[in-house]
Amino acid sequence: MSVRVYCPHCITACLVADNHVGGVVKCQKCGKTFTARAVGAGDLPSTEPIPASAGALRLLIAGVTSTGAQRSRNEDSFLIQHLTWFEKENYQLGLIIVADGVGGHASGDIAAALVIRTLGSVLAPLLCGALTGQFNEVTRKNLAKSIQTAMKDANQAVRNHAATQARFKGMGATAAVALIWNGRVVIGHVGDCRIYHFHEGLLTQVTKDQTLVGRMVELGQMTPDEARTHPARNQVSQAIGTRTVLDPADYKLKLVPGDWLLVACDGLHSQVDHEVIQTTLTRAPPSAFLVASRLVELADQAGGADNCTVVAVRCY
Repeated sequence: MSVRVYCPHCITACLVADNHVGGVVKCQKCGKTFTARAVGAGDLPSTEPIPASAGALRLLIAGVTSTGAQRSRNEDSFLIQHLTWFEKENYQLGLIIVADGVGGHASGDIAAALVIRTLGSVLAPLLCGALTGQFNEVTRKNLAKSIQTAMKDANQAVRNHAATQARFKGMGATAAVALIWNGRVVIGHVGDCRIYHFHEGLLTQVTKDQTLVGRMVELGQMTPDEARTHPARNQVSQAIGTRTVLDPADYKLKLVPGDWLLVACDGLHSQVDHEVIQTTLTRAPPSAFLVASRLVELADQAGGADNCTVVAVRCY
């Protein structure tokens, strides 16, 4: 009996024997190997295609990180891949990953680096595949599948490394992934890194913090102001590498000229109010680097109690 699985490298549906599920198989299209995970009928890709081109949309992307004023080591990592080309039409693709090391004290930075490398190795080839014409019809659903697969692979990579030495025990990382494909954004999220969308003068927090206090705010048991100063505000309910089964959240949104997208670790929102971030973007210069730098600077000026990393995307 055959089952359907999706290759995370080229987003192609492949049929494999059911006894191969959970094992390493080779994609029938791109030839690359991956761990086969069965897909149920309800998980089939959406028929909603992503636009074949970006139209008039252009992107500027920049990332800035700081150790902060009270830490001796930066346990954040980030990755940016931006692919733009013109071939009769304008194409804009981007991959942004921010990872924030947690647990294991001296090994949080190692966990974050492993997350970046693993996620990047799975997802970055998607952009190159688009350039070579490998994907004629891409949907949000199958891009989300690739992100979910990459995050679960990263979870296993961190767990495997943590098992090598006692000093790595408990290491992990929170992470946010934004895959931009011709103006559509598909997001994968674990922990309390955040993704913000600034549109028509209004800043929206796209991701929900996977923390105990975040859940209490969601249930109306605590106000956002109370959550900011709660002693357990930094306790995440899940992180990559800290549990056997990972359940990443996924989100989607659309970008248009005039928008901003921010991907940041908790070092930003723990120090800088939502309103201040919104005001900063309202008055922002047309430079992704200057905006990311300014937000990190504001976090450091507010006390710099944690590492702070911000990746800013300007849409024009």
